[in-house]
Amino acid sequence: MAKLTVQQSLLLTISSILVSVTYSINPFVLEEQLIWESSDEGEVSTYRIPIIIQVPNGDLLAFSEARKYSAADAGAKFIAMRRSSNGGQSWGENTFILNDYKIPDGLNLGTVLVDSVTNSTILIHTFCVHSVCNGTGEKPSGVFMVTSSNFGYTWSDPVNLAEKNPELMDLHFDPGPGYGIQKKHPPHKGRLVTCGHGPDAEVRSMSCLHSDDGGITWQLSLGLAGLPFGETKKTGDFVPGEVQIVELKNGTILANVRNTYSFHCNCRIQALSFDGGSTFPMTSMRMKQELIDPNVCGSLLNFNDNQILFFSNPFNAGSRVNLTLHWSLDAGNTYPNLMNIYEKGSAYSCLTYIDENHIGLVYEKDNISSISYVRIQLNL
Repeated sequence: MAKLTVQQSLLLTISSILVSVTYSINPFVLEEQLIWESSDEGEVSTYRIPIIIQVPNGDLLAFSEARKYSAADAGAKFIAMRRSSNGGQSWGENTFILNDYKIPDGLNLGTVLVDSVTNSTILIHTFCVHSVCNGTGEKPSGVFMVTSSNFGYTWSDPVNLAEKNPELMDLHFDPGPGYGIQKKHPPHKGRLVTCGHGPDAEVRSMSCLHSDDGGITWQLSLGLAGLPFGETKKTGDFVPGEVQIVELKNGTILANVRNTYSFHCNCRIQALSFDGGSTFPMTSMRMKQELIDPNVCGSLLNFNDNQILFFSNPFNAGSRVNLTLHWSLDAGNTYPNLMNIYEKGSAYSCLTYIDENHIGLVYEKDNISSISYVRIQLNL
């Protein structure tokens, strides 16, 4: 028998340790609260695209698109935010941190990232990404960011990512929606990464923006290209869409992706990056058939940098109903465990870490009539 190298012996040791660790999770919903409700009255018609993240002072920040005149993706919006300083048990007042006034195709979320080096919070959003408002004399279309150095109490003016990288000028790229990450492990430790997709049907692909200087400059890398490339897509084609990424403990980035045109199955796409989000080799791609999905945005959470991953989506092959929490005990290889959150109409969702025994979830409820927050106890 050939002698094992030091590296091979180390890998076997680590693998045996991971296999020997067993987790027992028996989650239940502690409480649920409506934090936004759509209405025909007032200055907001519909709240959509919920995002939640924990900032370094422990507060939870929830964000949404406050669509002014209709539920349509293209249209004038605010970006709304609410804060909880007690793990989601209560929420502060609704505030609008961005306003596009009456632009026919204005703001869209977006991802939120936290830079643990500077304790800054970065919100990535788009402007005129659907090309409706070109030629109106407004600021150029593209991807923008606002930053906060005080945990979301105040925000900077929007900055076009193309200001430091002209290659991103007029970039048509939909980040997330969800959250971005800062890598904790090599390769590219400290890198900020946020992934999304292009809205153009012919060349739609999943791609990522990354920054190695704390969000000052950003570069775009190709993740997974839609196939057949350059052609109008139809049902059954490979069209990766909205995406949530997490980092695993070995430095690999794992992407859970919307399977927009139901390639192979009505389920999720999963892919890996071994170079900090620069590439996602097709050989790493898997169809997660146990994660049945009706073609919608889902959320993925690495719980406290260990083997436990949580995933949320409407667990139904054809309809946006039955919001479900799934969890994996083997870093996303399998998802044998699940718990129903809400059986009726439910769509986009986003997960967050709260503490060593709790996670939070925001989701679109009852045919996008409201956005609800759920606090979940894990019983680890």
